[in-house]
Amino acid sequence: MTMDVEQYSDQLDIPTIIKTLLTNFSAVTDYRTLRDSLPRRLVALLQCRCVLLYLLVGETLQLASGSFDDLPGWSAALLAVAHVNPIDVQSDEPEARAWRERRVILRPVLSPTLLAVPLLYRQRAIGVMVLLRGPDEDEIDYPAGWSGDLDDSIEAVAGVVALLLENARLLERDRERIHELSLLNSISSQMNGSLFEAERLRSAVLQRTREIAGVELCELLEPDTDVTGTNWLTPRLRSLLFQRFREQRSLMPLVIERPGDGKHAYVHDYFEELPERVKTFFAIPLLRNQPLERSAGERLEKKYRDSTETALPAPIFGCIVGGYYRPWKMRQSEIALLQVVASQASAALENRYLVDEVVVARNEARRLLRQVLEDQRLHELILESVPSGLIATDQTGCIHTFNRAAAIILGYHPYEVLGQPLQKILDLRANHGSHAAAAVNRALPDRQQEAFLVGMHIGEVQSETVVTMDRYERELVLEVDMRPLYDDSGTQMGLLTTFTDVTTMHKLEEERRRLDRLASLGEMAASVAHEVRNPLASIKTSIQMLHNDLLIEEEGDAPTPIRAVEQQAWIQESTSVVLKEVERLDSIVRDLLLFARPRQLHRIRCDIVDLCEQVLALLQNQCAEANVEIHRIFDELPPIWVDTAQMEQAILNLSLNAIQAMPDGGVLTLECHCISTERAIYDTAGSDCPPTQRPSGTPGIAGNAYAWLIDKHVSQKEFRVDQWLEILIMDTGVGIAPEQLKYIFQPFYTTKAHGIGLGLAITRRLIEDHGGYLRIESQYGYGATIAIRMPYVTGDVIAEHPHASPFDVSEKDV
Repeated sequence: MTMDVEQYSDQLDIPTIIKTLLTNFSAVTDYRTLRDSLPRRLVALLQCRCVLLYLLVGETLQLASGSFDDLPGWSAALLAVAHVNPIDVQSDEPEARAWRERRVILRPVLSPTLLAVPLLYRQRAIGVMVLLRGPDEDEIDYPAGWSGDLDDSIEAVAGVVALLLENARLLERDRERIHELSLLNSISSQMNGSLFEAERLRSAVLQRTREIAGVELCELLEPDTDVTGTNWLTPRLRSLLFQRFREQRSLMPLVIERPGDGKHAYVHDYFEELPERVKTFFAIPLLRNQPLERSAGERLEKKYRDSTETALPAPIFGCIVGGYYRPWKMRQSEIALLQVVASQASAALENRYLVDEVVVARNEARRLLRQVLEDQRLHELILESVPSGLIATDQTGCIHTFNRAAAIILGYHPYEVLGQPLQKILDLRANHGSHAAAAVNRALPDRQQEAFLVGMHIGEVQSETVVTMDRYERELVLEVDMRPLYDDSGTQMGLLTTFTDVTTMHKLEEERRRLDRLASLGEMAASVAHEVRNPLASIKTSIQMLHNDLLIEEEGDAPTPIRAVEQQAWIQESTSVVLKEVERLDSIVRDLLLFARPRQLHRIRCDIVDLCEQVLALLQNQCAEANVEIHRIFDELPPIWVDTAQMEQAILNLSLNAIQAMPDGGVLTLECHCISTERAIYDTAGSDCPPTQRPSGTPGIAGNAYAWLIDKHVSQKEFRVDQWLEILIMDTGVGIAPEQLKYIFQPFYTTKAHGIGLGLAITRRLIEDHGGYLRIESQYGYGATIAIRMPYVTGDVIAEHPHASPFDVSEKDV
């Protein structure tokens, strides 16, 4: 018998067996199919009657598959030789020994018919393969036993079997894992897609629960779910479930079967609320991962309180419940997947509450932002509507607030001054009359004055009248109020400066004083002129008669001694000088009366160009004697209604002054044209225009003229109010010194040896009577330009009121 076994063992071709196993089973990916197919194939390849596969489960070896005499299925012969009950790995069975010792075990030792081979995969035993040989009862030519020299060969075959089994198992586990991951991904996507739709989320949860667990009944319970719509759930069952998950710290799923094991009394309570046909019931809680905001938690707690009549500290959002009509042992994988579904559903519900909270917070933030913006805009509108200039600076003295009134008064755009030092825009040091500047100069060293003027850290309000310059170097008179700016804690954070433009008021006061002086001077001049004129008339008459008598005596026939002739010539010369001086005094008196006595305008239709030509004709001889060349620049102008005598006198006076300013000859230029109201308004800043006569809100007409029109019920449509007449008288003389410009229009101010200083004052009065003003531009050493500007008044209304002067400057207007 031994010889036969050895003879037969020599016929086993192990490489061919291994190649056949790999060829037949390497493509089998189903683990159960491979496990059930291997024994039958091994019976034929290894020439044995029975092949059994025991796999490790816990601490036991359990029969997985087998084949006896190539019979299909679990035959009686197979069950007769196999261990149906698990084999303890610590027992003395050959299978347990082979697993423990990791080597081939033969039984019986002398004539072995059973061979137990461990299945090793990467040095780890995953089971045992048992090969049986015995008597040939069915006349199959099998060897009767195993020889001892087959250990290595059988171990190689067992290693291939273990490799095939483990690879198939791992591949199947990977497929299951991929399927689970795919399922989890689809569940997550479906839940996230149902975030804002409660009914869609509920349908997704129920669909996935049915797919995973194969339940007949399932439902998603939330605090506000209406269980009366179902035919198998009750409000008490919902309360019991919520109470259990609220009190249970582990929050494990609940799985119960009817009739129960009798160990837990609560099982009976649940089944009392379920229909009789429900044999298995489970509940998976929807857990909350993080605490909600206060408002969301309060809303969720209110939902629970309204639905369950109990206050819920909100550890869960709800639960997934399901039931089977048959007893069903739920697998751990099914419970795990259901927990995943519950986790995704709870995350979706939590996100929904958080989204609601975010929406509420966003709406509140938007409301607060709108309120802040409206308040800020209101503050900006208030700041921009303040009629006084307002400048706020920080602690370094740099400007951070500059309102519209400040921009209009000072001529700066806010973008130009923001971030700039205050002293660059409003310099107190330029105001020598300021008490604050004087106090600073006395109290602080030079290096500290600038910091003081910038910061004004004196803790008290400073109110001053400041004379400064705007951006265009125009003089401004400002009432300035400077005070520290404090924050809520009482810390000084800067300086607040407010100011009002009182330049117009200041000039009005100057104009009023000038008019007062002129009125007093006029009264005095009229009185003196009246008193002087009568004696002058008597003196002139007497001297004239004496002079005439001397001339008559000179024409007589009687001889006159030489001494008498010389005396008579001296008397004639003296009387001539007296007569000339009397004529000059009379001219002065006439000028005084012309300056002091108010005159009514006698307006007529006049061509201003012809009027200028008449004046130039009168001056032709004087210009020739003074070597002065006359240039004319005249535009075509429509007629204007003026008092021709007064206008001729004004143009003549200014032209004579221009000729007298060119003792060595030069060029006298007269130019007549129209200018716009906007330019007339813009140019009044550097002119001698009185404040009451400057162009104002009514285009083209000064303030008094407009008031006169209203008083006379005259429509403005009868006037051309969009243009002004400008007459320029330019010379190339020595010009006017800057220090003399402010005095040239004052009465009795003159730089001429024999002048009395009334010419320009009279001219100014004549132009003002027409509602105009004079504008002087002079660069010392390069000549001067005097501009006469008057509103271009035409129309029939002047013909109807030829003696009315709508441009008189009265004390009432001032």
